[in-house]
Amino acid sequence: MTEENEARVRQRAHAIWEAQGHPEGLATEHWRQAEAEIAQAQAAVQLPNPLASGAAAQALTGKRSTKARG
Repeated sequence: MTEENEARVRQRAHAIWEAQGHPEGLATEHWRQAEAEIAQAQAAVQLPNPLASGAAAQALTGKRSTKARG
């Protein structure tokens, strides 16, 4: 884990702890939840959107878009 990611996880884990009313004994659970949330957010950013280019529609129909290009 990079220092930048660790800092993000630490901040998120702290926010989770605060949101839950500062419970004791849940640091590991909060850390793991924060890691999962950060990883999910990073994965969502990295996934290409096939609909953005019309590639998904073309793949499904086998046809190119008939929109006028200008």
